[in-house]
Amino acid sequence: MVPLNRPATRDGLFLWIMHQFAEEFDQRAILKGGLALRLQDSHRSTTDIDYVFAPLRSKKEARTMVEQALADLPDAIIDIKTHSKMVRAMVQVDEARVQVEVNVAQNCPAEAMSTADYARSLGRPARVVSVMAPSYALADKLAAWNERRLARDLYDCFFLRTLIDARPDLERLDQRLQKIESRIPSLASRRSMSREEFAAELQRWADRSEDQEIVDELRPLLPPEELPGLARRIKAAVRRIALDL
Repeated sequence: MVPLNRPATRDGLFLWIMHQFAEEFDQRAILKGGLALRLQDSHRSTTDIDYVFAPLRSKKEARTMVEQALADLPDAIIDIKTHSKMVRAMVQVDEARVQVEVNVAQNCPAEAMSTADYARSLGRPARVVSVMAPSYALADKLAAWNERRLARDLYDCFFLRTLIDARPDLERLDQRLQKIESRIPSLASRRSMSREEFAAELQRWADRSEDQEIVDELRPLLPPEELPGLARRIKAAVRRIALDL
């Protein structure tokens, strides 16, 4: 394993964890979320590195795996907790701090991807890692938006639909829509939603959302040169996704 550059940076920690998990767990550690999109040229920033361990049933086993993998990180301050849905580890080396979140599943479609561009930007060697299949990731991102209503989720959907040409895995989306868990007052009492109802929710968002509100929410997460015209493009992608459903 290539040692971590010091003093550590957030990107350096992300890359070390990606490579370490691939080394330790091979295809069982499936990268998802913002870092998976970063490997596909997304510029959205993130402070988390998210995984699904599959096939695996036990969060207890996942916690043990994470503890063992992170034990090889020199001089790290690590705080690991098991939550109802995930294992979460806060990792700090020098002044760099990141959060690792791990879910478990019996099945999670994945594909191989190189870390070459990301590693090259840090002057480090690359390796192949497992990332969540784009269609599955798009279904999960749509379901996440339905429960959180964050513009960043729809930015990721726009990226997957427009730049990766993914279509949502409808079986996965239906599965998520049948078990809605939201803290938003208007959705807190909803336990399920049909695909048609969800498509209507997407369409309403695209019709009613103000461009400036979308840009203001995304501004801390993206380079400023990407923001002009982005809200219109996201809305167009959301409308296409609604038609896909």
